[in-house]
Amino acid sequence: MTRKSRAVVTLASLAFASSQTYLAYLLRGLRPNILSLQLTFDAGCYWEILGQWGELGRAVYRGHFGYDGVHALIYAIFGYLLATRGGLFGPAELRAMARAAWILPGAALLDLCENLLQLHILAGPFGAQTAAIPLSALCAAGKWGLALWFALVIGRRLVSKLGT
Repeated sequence: MTRKSRAVVTLASLAFASSQTYLAYLLRGLRPNILSLQLTFDAGCYWEILGQWGELGRAVYRGHFGYDGVHALIYAIFGYLLATRGGLFGPAELRAMARAAWILPGAALLDLCENLLQLHILAGPFGAQTAAIPLSALCAAGKWGLALWFALVIGRRLVSKLGT
């Protein structure tokens, strides 16, 4: 890894860590937590969680969407830069590097779709039965699945690099 690449990856990593911390700070008071809502396919359970949050919790949730789009961009760039400039792939592994580079941008795209669906749901009447709820949960499950896949791919690469 070149000195310039190391600086770029370090900056992207700091931006990602800061952004993730800020998002966790924004949503810290929601109980059940936001993951419970994101991964809820059932409309009844979905509305029950929003009901438990109360008006204040729902306002916090609605308010986080403006920043969540920025966060998706940050983690997409972080993933791309870590895969392409992190020195984890050799010259003969360009295809593997390209696949890894697009995992978090794919997750970010699903995150943005999930956000649009959530805003659509929240704009409707409380308690409405809508197909947007399971579609949003499907987007969230895909997003988190891709994030886990990225972590496993990069973790394996890091372990391999440290072992040599």
